[in-house]
Amino acid sequence: MTRYEVRITQKCRDYYRVDADSPADAEKQVWAAISSGIMGNVERNDTYDCSPRVDYTVQLSPEGEPIL
Repeated sequence: MTRYEVRITQKCRDYYRVDADSPADAEKQVWAAISSGIMGNVERNDTYDCSPRVDYTVQLSPEGEPIL
């Protein structure tokens, strides 16, 4: 058997709603809510999950290093 490393990218898109004074203020509030976990008046309104995709598959050496 040959050992391989497979990288998968999984994405989701979250949509947030927030009361703010400007677009910059809205973005600042959402970033603060996401990074701290304290949502305050920031509401996650919807989530769209995208299908995972394979970025690459590379064979590994017996030592576990990628063979390029």
